[in-house]
Amino acid sequence: MLMFVLAAGNVFASPQTPSADACLPMAAPLSPQALFGSSKKVFAHYFNRFPLSIDNKPLESDYYTRNYLNPAGENNKWLAQGGYLRSRPLPVTQIKTPGIPIENMKREIRLAISRGISGFAFDILSLKDLEPGNYLPNMLSAAAAVDQRFKILLMPDMAALQRDTSKVATIVRMFYNRPELYRLPDGRLVVAPFLSESISPTAWAALKTSLEKEGFKIALYPTLLSLSDVYVGKYQVVSDGLLGTFGTPVPQQLYNIAAESLRAHTAGKLYMAGIGIQGYRPKYYIYWESEGSTAYRNGWIGAIAGSANWVQLTTWNDFSESTQVAPYTDKSGTAGTGYFNLTGYYSSWFLTGTPPPITHDVLYYFHRKESVNAPAPRAGQRTTLVQGAAGWDNIELLGFLTAPGRLSIRIGQHTYTKDVGAGVQSFVAPIEQGTPHFSLIRNGAEVISFDSDTAIAGSAGLPDGYADLTFWSGSASAKGTCYSNAIPIP
Repeated sequence: MLMFVLAAGNVFASPQTPSADACLPMAAPLSPQALFGSSKKVFAHYFNRFPLSIDNKPLESDYYTRNYLNPAGENNKWLAQGGYLRSRPLPVTQIKTPGIPIENMKREIRLAISRGISGFAFDILSLKDLEPGNYLPNMLSAAAAVDQRFKILLMPDMAALQRDTSKVATIVRMFYNRPELYRLPDGRLVVAPFLSESISPTAWAALKTSLEKEGFKIALYPTLLSLSDVYVGKYQVVSDGLLGTFGTPVPQQLYNIAAESLRAHTAGKLYMAGIGIQGYRPKYYIYWESEGSTAYRNGWIGAIAGSANWVQLTTWNDFSESTQVAPYTDKSGTAGTGYFNLTGYYSSWFLTGTPPPITHDVLYYFHRKESVNAPAPRAGQRTTLVQGAAGWDNIELLGFLTAPGRLSIRIGQHTYTKDVGAGVQSFVAPIEQGTPHFSLIRNGAEVISFDSDTAIAGSAGLPDGYADLTFWSGSASAKGTCYSNAIPIP
């Protein structure tokens, strides 16, 4: 288990000193009573193919390191791409007792609860996921052991299940009576299929009728890639109370979420806002421009301002698409804690309706290891932009400040500053070669001063010759830093 080590006193500790104080700008995470007592819900989309550990081996020799992050892994399957993944879950201590997958899922649930997540929207990719000892039964056992209020939302993946509603019926029949699943107060089991728009409303209605005749009453909550007026018109009849979406990790999602919420509410339905974090798929050479933390923060603001009823964070752990909100790292131990920690602040705001008071200064950074236009001579092809601003080559410094101050980013021979007020403040500077240094200055004195733990490559690109367009992130307060070593894996 990784443990917090707190610095003594109020003076700034070295950048290597991990501190819980540096992870969140609020007094404490949302209490379990407030989290589970809220009428609003925050689900994180759980992609079961990327557990904390695949083979219960040490970091330096586990499956992620040997095969997924290694260009030559899995018999050179992903050689042209430079490896299947660019990021991975934080490493965990090896488990020497039976039930390894369940124990690691329990760890993930505790992590999720610590940042205000009410449950997992569990992506079911195959009927094999349902077998004893496999993904879904293990997750239900883990949830029951950690906190019975943490619920699992059934989310059959209609793309992976080949648009076959009979497989949805099988899922319902097998797990209908499991108390760990999310259901309505009247007892109906909630089913929220991903890519619901790939099935006609008529077919969904037929499935519900058939299951009810067998004694299985479900509430269908269609989850779509987006919620246009056309889709609202088609699916509001078959929806049993809610329409949901899957997030797109671009800043525009602020406006998309607010508009979709209005459409759902006008139709008399609850709305589940899909919030994207970032998006980069090495296997397909594509990325979405999230502009550091902007897309993620905008998604939360859209959900709050639009009075969304639920949120779905997309995703908890799909490392193949770099959309994970769970803390992450790579084979060199690079920090990826920023999005995870921002979740604690914004989920508390969403669930309670009030932004948490900022009790102490915290600075977060977000940047890539290289320019989006850097060459990748060993890659099979160039990585291209799907959606968002082209050529966004910046370092973001995000401050949660108790009082006005000056934010500073130093990179190479350049120093950039911005005078800002109290509250949440974002500041960007152009990317260039070197290791960024970040500061908060008040009355001529540095209150916080620390380095990124991630160097930025020059115009020649990364030394291995492959692209990495992942945003890496960490944070600091006056007491220390919150890199990967400051996140406990319970």
